[in-house]
Amino acid sequence: MKSEYQHKVLIVDNDDRINETINQVLQMEEIQAVFADSGESALEEIKKTNRPFSLIIADQNLPGMKGTKFFEHTKKLTPETARFMITGHMQVETIINAVNKGAIQRYNVKPWQYDDLVEAIKTGIKQYEFFLDYENLLTLAKKQNAELYELACELTETTKSHGRILHELDNDIERIKKEIKNLLSHPTNQNILPDEIEKIETLFSETIKEMYGQFKELGYRNGFDMPHIQYERK
Repeated sequence: MKSEYQHKVLIVDNDDRINETINQVLQMEEIQAVFADSGESALEEIKKTNRPFSLIIADQNLPGMKGTKFFEHTKKLTPETARFMITGHMQVETIINAVNKGAIQRYNVKPWQYDDLVEAIKTGIKQYEFFLDYENLLTLAKKQNAELYELACELTETTKSHGRILHELDNDIERIKKEIKNLLSHPTNQNILPDEIEKIETLFSETIKEMYGQFKELGYRNGFDMPHIQYERK
């Protein structure tokens, strides 16, 4: 069972034969195993680990703290970890209570078939990987939302800036139009009119170039390609 994650499983049982059987399965799957012989010592392992356990397998009939009580503590300490109970005989009421409280997701009755044990461990690992994948997607979504928000803010500011530029351009064009109208209403040098028209064309062309350059830079920084625009006047 190859995985991109590094898994670690905590086995809580005071039966060395059970521990060895589970460890054989974990070694085949290249999964690290940590052992504890009581609920109290297992809780200490959980508290001191630098990486959460992917799966915790614990016997119900532990010395001192029982498995159900241990799992109640475990749920609070590491809620994302898959939690499986093993028991020597069917304890229906105990198992139902543990499941209803959300303390465990699965139970196995000893003695179990080897294939059942392998399947149980794989199920627990997959369950934990599902949680990790969900967390990674959630983190990515939050990051992308933040980037989109920043882009939206930047676009808003750029749009405001361009709005001011266009407003100034409109004022300049209106001013030049008035000048042209005034020129047309009075006899004057014929070379003046083409000069005024040239002013309008140059002003408009330079403004469009500036706006396009700003949008192109903004798009490039955010992974977008702007189409090429030909500025030459015919």
